[in-house]
Amino acid sequence: MKIKKILNNNAVLVGKDGKDFIWIGTGLGFKMKPGLEADEGKIEKIFVLKEKTSYQRFEALISSIPIEYFSLTDDIIQIAKEKLHYKLSEMLYISLTDHLFNLIKLHQQGLSLHNRLSWEIKKFYPKEFEVGRQALQLIAEKMKVTLEDEEAGNIAMHLINAQINEDGLQTIDAQTAAKKIRDIVTIIRLSNKLIINEDSLAYDRFVTHLRFFFQRLSRREVVSKPNPLLTNVKEQYDQAFQTMRLIEEYLDSPLSDDEQLYLTLHIQKLIEND
Repeated sequence: MKIKKILNNNAVLVGKDGKDFIWIGTGLGFKMKPGLEADEGKIEKIFVLKEKTSYQRFEALISSIPIEYFSLTDDIIQIAKEKLHYKLSEMLYISLTDHLFNLIKLHQQGLSLHNRLSWEIKKFYPKEFEVGRQALQLIAEKMKVTLEDEEAGNIAMHLINAQINEDGLQTIDAQTAAKKIRDIVTIIRLSNKLIINEDSLAYDRFVTHLRFFFQRLSRREVVSKPNPLLTNVKEQYDQAFQTMRLIEEYLDSPLSDDEQLYLTLHIQKLIEND
């Protein structure tokens, strides 16, 4: 294919039959010019970005991040496509590559990004979390960097946020989710007559929990397995449990034992922080 644009020494934009592709490989763009035939023997990865916005951001990113990170991201996304049963947004290539580059850079400087929500992600999104764990193995193999297991949760979050439905739309309706979160927080405030500290860790964890929870509802998953811990939590935190029932009524959707349990515990944390 003929080169349409040189992105850097290791990446070129090529086109054929009205379709554009980004080819990545060591030296692909070195001493080349638009109009020349690209060397297919140097191809390491091929990206097809259909959305103009995705291409523009990808182009901006590729000028500042080494090609091995794009290759790493593509390998992780291929694992995700095999393990997960939903489509992923093209923007995942940009967001995850940028995340991995900055993550490893911080690690090399002796810094780390702690995921305080790892246990929630692992509980409600086990498949995404497992992909995150496999991603950590790839990072160790390819980049010679060993990361904490909780980083699997951060990678899982990128996968969760990149979900698109059969119509090609993001599964998360941020506006609707924001309204529901506001209404639910109001229910907790009024039913318990408390002032919620919105700068607290408990509030941050609760809001994040709700966002993940709404995603599960949008996928219409049904989990009916009983959780024996719920009975103990109900007895110990009856006020929080009754508040959870009000939220369940507001959502007009029956909640599983696990959902009731964790929602009640989150509400109790908010009550305790009052």
